[in-house]
Amino acid sequence: MTKLSTTPRLEDAPCLTEAECLLIDPRADQDALFDQAESRLEAASNLMFTLCQMDTPGASADARDLANVAIASRFLLADSLDLIMVARKVAKRQQAPAKKGGAHG
Repeated sequence: MTKLSTTPRLEDAPCLTEAECLLIDPRADQDALFDQAESRLEAASNLMFTLCQMDTPGASADARDLANVAIASRFLLADSLDLIMVARKVAKRQQAPAKKGGAHG
């Protein structure tokens, strides 16, 4: 009898929020996923800060600049959401065996 593998496969990587998605390795641990989400959130925050600074005297942003910032922010935020959702799934998957073992032991 062949035992089926319960290890996540890269081919099963989720794309949860966008058609243009970040490929997330389902074998990654939750800390790595949260770290990546945090770095993308920080990058989006930095883009917004830069945009705010363009309102100062002597600085200017045209419609193309604004569109580029908006598109980049959209991708960073979508990636962050995908990473957070997968990290939560990983955390639940890691907690499930602990609950079963604690109930029987």
